[in-house]
Amino acid sequence: MTPDVGPLLARGRDADVFDLGDGLVLRRARDGRSLSAEAAVMAAAHAGGVPVPRVHEVTADGAVVMDRVSGPTLQVELLRRPWRSRTAAGVLHALHEAVHAVRAPDALPDVGLPGSALLHLDLHPMNVLLGPDGPVLIDWANARRGPPGADLAMTWLILATSTVDGPLPIRLGVALLRRRILAGYEAGLDRAAAMAALPHLAGRRAADRNVGDAERRRLLAWVSRMGARPC
Repeated sequence: MTPDVGPLLARGRDADVFDLGDGLVLRRARDGRSLSAEAAVMAAAHAGGVPVPRVHEVTADGAVVMDRVSGPTLQVELLRRPWRSRTAAGVLHALHEAVHAVRAPDALPDVGLPGSALLHLDLHPMNVLLGPDGPVLIDWANARRGPPGADLAMTWLILATSTVDGPLPIRLGVALLRRRILAGYEAGLDRAAAMAALPHLAGRRAADRNVGDAERRRLLAWVSRMGARPC
């Protein structure tokens, strides 16, 4: 049965997170779809040593009950302490390494490129919570199987071209912050692996219904400057 939910804690692009009390939360898709596949990926990642919230159950209506992680997102923390942007880039790379060390479940769809590694495909500062025990990676809705370079390329694209909603001062602050994180991320990037996957991932990102027209134009322009062409 579906547990009684408490206050809304967070609202993502397509799912909401509610407090259940006793250190648990419930994640529910707003379109009513089941999140059982996402829960299975999180369980596999957890078993492989990736810092993710532990899944307790999938409810009858397809919502996921999991551990609550108390702490700010990496992005919020960096807006408070922007001088730690290089450290943040290291956190993103460390999470990539942990994720890619896990073999993807056989049932997980591939990203369209050969490879057997687990990919998050939405690994950026808003999806990293700074919990009491360290960074925790959330929002596994886009997870796929493929080469690690695909995950690197997607994070690279997001850091270089995405924006956030909100008042102008927040948007400007995040844009400046993203540029600082991007510089640190590029310094530690396996550029050859990322570039090999960039055309495919750029096409995938450009086709995402959650990507607005302005962001899509920035993405295509940036990819062109990098000498790649989305496919």
